Amino acid sequence: MEPKETYVCAGDHEHHICYLHSKGKVEEVEKLTDNPTVTCSICLVNANSPDNVCSPATLGGGFKYSDMKYSKKIICDSVGGEKPEE
Repeated sequence: MEPKETYVCAGDHEHHICYLHSKGKVEEVEKLTDNPTVTCSICLVNANSPDNVCSPATLGGGFKYSDMKYSKKIICDSVGGEKPEE
């Protein structure tokens, strides 16, 4: 069986909320979401900086990280999903 190829967004993905959440770094993510200015257009989490998400968009319509921080759900397919067809 071949290993799955994973898709990672452009930028420093290891500092994005979805990646940190998948690694269980709740306290670090809370610091990146305590004064949000943007929403990720992929996972809809609100973040302090565009550098904290895969696809920054205008703040609004997203959710607070505290609403889902104890969920084990992967909040972004780029953490463990297959690479989309090009």
